[in-house]
Amino acid sequence: MTASDRIELPNSIHHIPQGSVAKRRTNDNQWIELTLAVRRAKNLPDLSALDLVRPAQRKYLTADKLEKEYGSDPGAVARIEAFARAHRLTVVRDDRGSATLGLGGTVADVTAAFGVTLFDYDNAALGQFHARTGPVTLPANLKDDVTGVFGFNNHRILRRRKNHRLPATLAAAAQTSRSWFVPTELAQIYDFPNADVNSQCIALLEFGGGVDETDLDDYFKKIEVPPPSVQVIALNGVSTDPSADPDSTGEVMLDVEVVGALAPGAKVAVYFSTFDEKGLVDAIAAVIADKANAPKVVSISWGWDENQPFQSGILWSQAAIDHVNQSFLAASQLGITVCVSTGDDGSEAQIKDGRAHVCFPASSPYVLAVGGTTLHVRKTAKGQSNVREVVWNDGPGSGTGGGVSDLIPVPTWQREVAPPSINPGAFRGRAIPDVAANADPNTGYLTKSNGQFGIVGGTSAAAPLWAALIARINAAANVQLGNFNALLYTKYGPSGVLRDIEIGNNDTDGLLGGQFPAGPGWDACTGWGAPDGKKLLTAI
Repeated sequence: MTASDRIELPNSIHHIPQGSVAKRRTNDNQWIELTLAVRRAKNLPDLSALDLVRPAQRKYLTADKLEKEYGSDPGAVARIEAFARAHRLTVVRDDRGSATLGLGGTVADVTAAFGVTLFDYDNAALGQFHARTGPVTLPANLKDDVTGVFGFNNHRILRRRKNHRLPATLAAAAQTSRSWFVPTELAQIYDFPNADVNSQCIALLEFGGGVDETDLDDYFKKIEVPPPSVQVIALNGVSTDPSADPDSTGEVMLDVEVVGALAPGAKVAVYFSTFDEKGLVDAIAAVIADKANAPKVVSISWGWDENQPFQSGILWSQAAIDHVNQSFLAASQLGITVCVSTGDDGSEAQIKDGRAHVCFPASSPYVLAVGGTTLHVRKTAKGQSNVREVVWNDGPGSGTGGGVSDLIPVPTWQREVAPPSINPGAFRGRAIPDVAANADPNTGYLTKSNGQFGIVGGTSAAAPLWAALIARINAAANVQLGNFNALLYTKYGPSGVLRDIEIGNNDTDGLLGGQFPAGPGWDACTGWGAPDGKKLLTAI
């Protein structure tokens, strides 16, 4: 086959992260696995038919219908499989619902098949990784069959900050003057509705660490809540040994402990994958394909600054952003609610280039983006609770993420409230967050990991809090809330269902002139506000 018989895969340009040093050609005999995004038999419908329908009246796709009508095009799969055989590649996975196909082979065979060269790199911030040079090319007969190829570049594109404060003891939980919370206390403060959530499954997507069963049992024994039933699902051969990556394990335990404490009785499915593009694509595909657990709520507390036209250190490929968005759309069509934290680096995302930045996948229009607050609760002289909640901004570089995307257009349901980007071009983009909850490490959550109790914060705690609330609402109202962003922006938010946060901003480094400020109604630091669970249930 000549070069003229091949075509370049659109959106496959992938820049090597700044500061990376090529060390060697990747070993030709090394085994590598790729995930291909495959053309769907029919384009997924948008959410307009569901957007303004009350959850109880919504009709979602079944997993079988998603696969058969909107899954991978059978003809495309057959042609890709023939291409794989011709290049000595093995089909290792075929997920029709998520429109992905896994291929494996030696580096020599895989790079020859896709017309790229693979090098091993070192990067002070990202560590060691392999990455390709040049765009992906395919035989002309596969034109439009493949929409993305993920796995050549395995550098980090997902992170979450470690937001630990001083270690804590259970004796301190009895103090009336402490600033932090046992998660169960937040269910009372945010007025979570009572519900039997035994029928609910909450999915957690994790990209490092593991679940420490000993710490988990001790934690729930100490807070006097039955421990959750946790199922660990390891993808891509990742280790789930909690001792191998203690920092990431601390973040995993935060997620499990928050949802376990706030949705007691719900099953918790924890999907572990690699922290690169392929890992995120595969993790979402696993949730969509999981008919046994069938989670209806997902919490993701990982992300990274999305690409922008003027940003030089590009990490995401456009093909990955497009495919992940389509995967979230597929999840929404199944009635799955996806909660994603907006990050803990303020409106600059610690880029410090004088421009505002938001994180992906929080900026996807098909997720509930969750920002962070600082929550203070004190007893008055009459024994009543006095609640004060403001934007989380500890500055510098420590505060809730939020702002306006420079890549993803503003959704129809957000046009009335979302401002244009403050960056050059004033792009009208998807604005985040949609909602918020306690996230300041100084008013954080009691957790246990690595054998120690401690206080942990971050929007990575606020996202599982919202996931637990949605599981309770699903159970109490006997609905699948699914993607309710349109209802949130047109009905629930404007009617004051949530606790509005009106004080503060998330300009943690003071580089953006106080953008984005909180105020009445929606804002780009706390969205429509913090939960008022029973009010939200009543509205739904």
